[in-house]
Amino acid sequence: MQLISSIVLASVAMYASAKTLNDGSKFAYGKAFDGQAQWQMAGVLEYPCSGDFANIGISDCYQFELSSDGSKNLDTNHLDSPRQRNEFRMPDNAAGESHTYQWKTHVSGETGTSNNFFHLMQIFDGVKGGPMLTLTGRKNKVGVESESLCGDGCASASWDDYVDRTMQHTMKIKFGPNGSMDYNIEDAETGESLISQSLKGAFGSDSTYLKFGTYRKVYDNMTKVRAAAGDFEQS
Repeated sequence: MQLISSIVLASVAMYASAKTLNDGSKFAYGKAFDGQAQWQMAGVLEYPCSGDFANIGISDCYQFELSSDGSKNLDTNHLDSPRQRNEFRMPDNAAGESHTYQWKTHVSGETGTSNNFFHLMQIFDGVKGGPMLTLTGRKNKVGVESESLCGDGCASASWDDYVDRTMQHTMKIKFGPNGSMDYNIEDAETGESLISQSLKGAFGSDSTYLKFGTYRKVYDNMTKVRAAAGDFEQS
């Protein structure tokens, strides 16, 4: 009887509807991962993951979506250069601080790339007001991008190898002008490494932070973006 009850409860959880935290009609903010992060969402955000994202190996799971319509889900801070943003932002770090971050992501295979930026992760320098390193989907590839740290030698992989899989991200980073980073992305189920990048150099200034999610510049004939993220840990 106990086994049958467990199976029934698991089935109910899989098909339970998610709570809508943002409906995509506005650019909104909230807390995620037990208050460790802030969500910044112009698109639809739901918790917990449900439907075809209910059983992807992410326990503390948020699912989010961006429209294929370039007039919707816009970050209202950048209407002069239209872009759509669904991201999780970690707290600021001063120069010299070190952290290990771990999180999981899953991007649906219906999601496409273009020549424009489509950031899946950013190390953002708050003083300079822009990212100094990103994980970006571009031209059917996914890879680290940083002009100052690795230029044309940044690690990358095929976009097809990234989507429709739950990926485990592990980043050990020291912020500041004498910084360093070890970043690995692997299949969360098999442990197969997809992207691995180790760098030393300037990792921001006195206000630098990690962001991850889906953030892209609007372009013609975009696909919809469906993704999930969760199981965030920081030490």
